[in-house]
Amino acid sequence: MSAWLYNVFCEPWTHAYFVKGALGGSIIAVACAVLGCYIILRKMAFIGDAMSHALLPGVGIGYLVMNALFAGGFTAGGLLLGALIAALLTSVSISFLSNVGRIAEDTAIGIIYTGLFAAGVVILTRFQQHINIDLNHFFQGDIYGVSWADLWLSAGVAAVVLSIITIFYRHLTIVSFDPTMAASIGLPTRGIHILLTIMIALVCVAGISMVGVIMIVGLLITPAALAYMLTDRLPRMMGLAAVMGVLSVITGLYFSEWVNASGGGSIMFMGFLLFLVGLILAPRYGLMAAWLRRRRLVPQADLEDVLRWAYEGCREIEELPLDKRHLRKVARQMVREDLIDPGPLRKGCILLTDKGSQEAAHIMRSHQLWEGHLIRSGMSAEAAHEAAHELEHLHYRNVLVDFDAELEHPAKDVDGKPIPPAGSDG
Repeated sequence: MSAWLYNVFCEPWTHAYFVKGALGGSIIAVACAVLGCYIILRKMAFIGDAMSHALLPGVGIGYLVMNALFAGGFTAGGLLLGALIAALLTSVSISFLSNVGRIAEDTAIGIIYTGLFAAGVVILTRFQQHINIDLNHFFQGDIYGVSWADLWLSAGVAAVVLSIITIFYRHLTIVSFDPTMAASIGLPTRGIHILLTIMIALVCVAGISMVGVIMIVGLLITPAALAYMLTDRLPRMMGLAAVMGVLSVITGLYFSEWVNASGGGSIMFMGFLLFLVGLILAPRYGLMAAWLRRRRLVPQADLEDVLRWAYEGCREIEELPLDKRHLRKVARQMVREDLIDPGPLRKGCILLTDKGSQEAAHIMRSHQLWEGHLIRSGMSAEAAHEAAHELEHLHYRNVLVDFDAELEHPAKDVDGKPIPPAGSDG
């Protein structure tokens, strides 16, 4: 058993390609995941996808320029410079098209990124003897072919991106949550958008050689989306996204080794599985939590009916005209909301708390005001009484105030019974 565990979990770490792949993938995954939090918050996922594809012509031209100037040297510098130029061109073009004429932003994104990607394909196929880029490699990457130069490039890019996020954290956060307020207090929202675009370009260039253009989009989006479901706080979201990104890389590499599959594809497949687990089990926003909330949900009208029935004092549960199983569910909800006393409930009685009495008084007054208004409008007393049972659950304070004035602040209902005082309207 121990030998099997060693072969499955430890033996891969004895290979240099696995170690370098795990190290390089983890570095770029952290940068992508943290940056991806802003992409998620700003709803820029489509732009991130477009940016990664639109980098191809910039990368190709960068190769050509570096080959012409330095006879094949400084390739990494050419990649970065070309990618940055392509990213800026993409951002400016999308902004121009969406602000001029009738073209919506999503349409502009589709036009620009497909056009630039097509231009990149033309450049690569026309000058393929001068450009050391394979389209298949561009799409899928080669996580097991990571070189020390790739590691240094990814580490440098990650350091730059994380440093920029740290330095401009406040600006990026304000613009992401409330662009209108950011502009009103003088923050350069357009400049921050361009800065975010540049960072996307940097991580795409650093990660494309490892996991490919499609998978790099997954590293930008999936861990951040999973973290977004797990927390409402941005710093915690960034930390969780980074952990999920690294976990996707490590588990993906293991999976790739076990089934002899593509490294980049395996990484994003495991990231997708992690996302599905989070989607189902997230404690607040997951599908299971939503199902449990719906299962526990008590119709507000039923809860208010019980409040009104119990308003005059302790009532036997058996007397209430509701299904007993549903009534127990309603009672548990009322206990959670501090509307009834749990002590008498154990003895089969419902006794309102002070909060419950106030809520019940509001319901009673609402009922009587609606009933009085309907009778005054010409409806029969019996029909008005039945209609008021439904309308009492509509909580329109201004309407009730108008009814109160219309009925000259009544102290008794149509049957001569006292109406709860006006203060009970909340």
